[in-house]
Amino acid sequence: GVADGGVASADSASVVGRVPENLLAEVLPKTLAPLPEKTSVLLEGVGLSKYHHLFEREEFLPCDLLLCTDADLKEIGLPVGPRVKLRNWIKSQIQGGGASA
Repeated sequence: GVADGGVASADSASVVGRVPENLLAEVLPKTLAPLPEKTSVLLEGVGLSKYHHLFEREEFLPCDLLLCTDADLKEIGLPVGPRVKLRNWIKSQIQGGGASA
């Protein structure tokens, strides 16, 4: 009855609260090298550290960059040159060049 419903909803809530850490790894593209923990370090490595404030303002994490489209980068105000550079870097980092089935 009602008690069973309460137990079920409590269980589902606790499941939602505990997303397995490897879930993110499954969703994100596999990279050739581990990503730095900080976006600033990643951008510095690509030579785009002067644009770090744009990524910080938009609350980017290093793993988020792998999922960025050109439109995303344009939206945060990144100029064309740095966008091309970053997109090429992303392609180079993703195993198999992003050619997944």
